[in-house]
Amino acid sequence: MARRGLVSLTIGLTTILALLGCTSAEEPPELEREPKQVGTELEAVDASDLQLPLIVEPLELVEPDWDLDVKRLGDVFLSAGSSEDRLDFSAVDSNGTTLWQAQRPTGCTGFSVTADSEGTPLAVLTDSSSDETCDTGVTASAYDLETGEQKWGPTEVPGPIQGPGAVFSSDDGSETVALEPDTGEVAGEASSGARVLGEYQGTILSVDEDTLSATTGEATVWEIPLSEHDWNADGLTAFPDQVDGFIHLDAEDGSGPVIDAESGDVLDDSASEIAHDANSEKIITRDAKGLTVIDATGANELPVSLPKSMVLEAAVGGLIYLREGESLRVHNAATGIIARGYPAKGSGIVAVPDVFTPKGHGTLRAGDRTLLATDRVVEESAEG
Repeated sequence: MARRGLVSLTIGLTTILALLGCTSAEEPPELEREPKQVGTELEAVDASDLQLPLIVEPLELVEPDWDLDVKRLGDVFLSAGSSEDRLDFSAVDSNGTTLWQAQRPTGCTGFSVTADSEGTPLAVLTDSSSDETCDTGVTASAYDLETGEQKWGPTEVPGPIQGPGAVFSSDDGSETVALEPDTGEVAGEASSGARVLGEYQGTILSVDEDTLSATTGEATVWEIPLSEHDWNADGLTAFPDQVDGFIHLDAEDGSGPVIDAESGDVLDDSASEIAHDANSEKIITRDAKGLTVIDATGANELPVSLPKSMVLEAAVGGLIYLREGESLRVHNAATGIIARGYPAKGSGIVAVPDVFTPKGHGTLRAGDRTLLATDRVVEESAEG
């Protein structure tokens, strides 16, 4: 009898443990949400199987294991690698040093970089009680992009990050808010009935039925009457991908104005794509006419004919990178003529420039890999 009782007890414990195991498997994993300072220099990788742009040929490449799009402010890059149970965010500087790391649920893929009123670069990450969708109990927190120190948050927001900047929206689009980079508080709207379009390093862009407005705190930075450009208030939205210092809006047809975020000057009325050459401080826009290069001297329409299927990939070091299917074309940004962007005799997957600093360090996309061209010079170039 005692033996039978022992067997029964063993079966009972086994059943309880099995049930506990099932319950544990269904619960979200424990994550290291608070940024952890690292300070580790990533090792250089062998990229001999890739076709690399000439602009990065002398530089050491590292691979931060990123799967999401990369964002940059100053000399620091931010992105995340994904796995089955979490996202691993990391901030890496142009030397290839991992500054800090933090984990988030797999569904919280939205993130942004911005700056407070003192110019401190910030990383804005979201969090949620829902692991897969990140649409329940969503919060946002800001961290110093260089150190990982928390600046504010968690702040409750209506839903995932929508961007540009620290802009969040509910799934049905009924509520959209922008957060002030200094405090994490919801920014006030420019006028009654205004709709938030984006946040650009503390400048909040909104539109009402008559006016496009940029505000910082309680101050209006600039305003543009919609009637001057025949814009429809209901149709104006911001493209998700923006370049530092500029605003690119969609006027409901897949193209729209490019605006200087500081002055409010309209640089192009109907651009469908935009790229920023941080080295030369040139803005390249693509519209129905083709490519236009905008700098301090004005706008220069390049004599380049583009099929609709061609995509403006990047602009770096005075060169423009265009893709059509699997083919890549490189043009001189000053003249528009075909330029040599890669070694004459190359083989392997073509690495395309992505996000670069003014000093010529930045990320490359090569198939499903993201590489970072650092400020470290390869030994062969240093010796010879």
